[in-house]
Amino acid sequence: MPQRAARTRHTPTPQATVWVELGLMSLMWGSAFLLMKVAVPTVPAFTMAAARGLLAAVLLWVAIRATRRAKQQSNDRWVPALILGTVSGWLPNVLTAWALLRLDSSVAGMLSAASPIFVVILAHFFLTNERIHGSQGMGIIIGFVGVALIIGVTPGSFGEADLAGQLAMVTVSLSYAVGAVYARRIGPQDAPQLAMRQQLVAGLVALFVAIALEQPWTVNPDPIAVAAIIGLAVWASAIPIWIYFRMLAHTKAITVSLVAYLIPAVAVILGALVLGEALELTSAVGLVVVLTGVAIATRPRRTRATPPVSTGGIEPDEAVDVASVE
Repeated sequence: MPQRAARTRHTPTPQATVWVELGLMSLMWGSAFLLMKVAVPTVPAFTMAAARGLLAAVLLWVAIRATRRAKQQSNDRWVPALILGTVSGWLPNVLTAWALLRLDSSVAGMLSAASPIFVVILAHFFLTNERIHGSQGMGIIIGFVGVALIIGVTPGSFGEADLAGQLAMVTVSLSYAVGAVYARRIGPQDAPQLAMRQQLVAGLVALFVAIALEQPWTVNPDPIAVAAIIGLAVWASAIPIWIYFRMLAHTKAITVSLVAYLIPAVAVILGALVLGEALELTSAVGLVVVLTGVAIATRPRRTRATPPVSTGGIEPDEAVDVASVE
């Protein structure tokens, strides 16, 4: 059975490395909205998710073999892959593709900024060392206000076509948050193996549904859509997922979720430069409000550590600043 992360001692990752990895992931995942927006007109949602997941799984398997990382592992290693392949795989991929039929890629990217808010809430209940403190409650409220501004929720907005797409993206943010907290809860894993299995599960489930609903053998994608799907599999799936799971083995779930700070900015910039998408003023204000809420909600508490009573068996590196990035 998976062990609670709170009982597992993690080796802290240098702060500079953490921010470099966060920057890389934000660039890769932020560009995914553009790539999916390009592909979705000629490739249905489940078919796209299947192609993206299976190709990423193959690439990760080749990388594992090439680096001689393949190991004999027990079957229980598939349980995390099954769960993460759903909440961080085919479900958000399909919902995002469906939402992009109704939304600009920049709006979809901005709504993904809500993910750290959900991480803070879920971590409070499921990770014993990541409880909500005073200011985080206010940050959560501010974050949801920002999401409402981006969506533009009014009494007359319910039933509008784009509202369904916006709510789908909020669900995507929640789904990714569940995946982040679960991955942290199960403790250190073999990151490449877990990433490969997660993508395999995501691709296979999406493929079965695509066969039943979309008849993927009849799909006739544009060449640019094929290139976009390859980019999704390599640039926006295989590489960042590897980095993501590696980070979660040594970094707090809330810290890893900070990638959502930069994803919307990347999505907005690419949407404007490549697709010529306009940015509504209320959406821009909403994004600023969301990021403000996330900044408050994910700000660590600084507490004065009490020096432990020496018993002759305490290791020097066990006393750490709880406000530092782990």
